[in-house]
Amino acid sequence: MGLEVLGFVSDDFDQAGNEGQIDACTEKYGLTFDQFAIDHVIDPDGAGPEVPQPVFEWLLSQPNPGPVATSEPTWNFHKYLVSRDGQLINHFAQLEYWGEDPTSAQFQNSPVVIAIEAELAK
Repeated sequence: MGLEVLGFVSDDFDQAGNEGQIDACTEKYGLTFDQFAIDHVIDPDGAGPEVPQPVFEWLLSQPNPGPVATSEPTWNFHKYLVSRDGQLINHFAQLEYWGEDPTSAQFQNSPVVIAIEAELAK
């Protein structure tokens, strides 16, 4: 079993996420992973009645492995790393970016890339 990347797009942070915008983003950045438009990742303002999607209910119910203080996303592009045996093993805030060139030192030294490579090596 290899690596599966899934993208979940919502409007929780006032950044619309409809199918047309997903298609435009996919084309602009050459994305090849599956993306899904969903109603809510979290209840962004705490006022309800937004209900997180089941995958995020599960992610947020897991023990927080760090390095971010909370596993709840605070903005777009929060990344979660789940092991082959279904354990949440890491997550990274949106500011963790590894660059566009996979041969660059920025990419190779990214904590996200290092964590993925370590998990794939198991």
